Amino acid sequence: MTLIVTKINNEYLNKIIELDIQANLTPWSKGNYSATFASDSQVIYGLFQAQELVGFCVISVVIDEAEILQLVIAKAQQRNGLGYYLLNQICSSLEADGITQVFLEVRVGNDSAIRLYEKALFNMVGTRNNYYKIKNKTYDALLMSRTNITDFTAHFK
Repeated sequence: MTLIVTKINNEYLNKIIELDIQANLTPWSKGNYSATFASDSQVIYGLFQAQELVGFCVISVVIDEAEILQLVIAKAQQRNGLGYYLLNQICSSLEADGITQVFLEVRVGNDSAIRLYEKALFNMVGTRNNYYKIKNKTYDALLMSRTNITDFTAHFK
């Protein structure tokens, strides 16, 4: 299985929207993604398997810190290690670019995502109350951080 992670441009807009809607309870709008592609401080990395886009990650960078805004793997491809692979590649790339800390938010109750981030050495650093609104119900978000990022696959060999 050959996997490639690379920065993508707006020619993939419709595909990332499709993946996001299928896999995410709180998908972004077309406007959100269009703004990301136009931004100087945000980038979208695509994960390709056999030349097909199967996942992506939206990153915002400010000086030496980054925030993962979206991490999406195609619904049919989840729980196959692709999210971990993409996250590892992203963290390695960010570290090579001098990023020292990465933040993200994850919905309380999204246990599979929380386990993924913990495996990737992210730690809980706070809570954002009533952060997500899904079907007229609000949910808290856990704020997680990874400091001094490195290639963390070595920790699990």
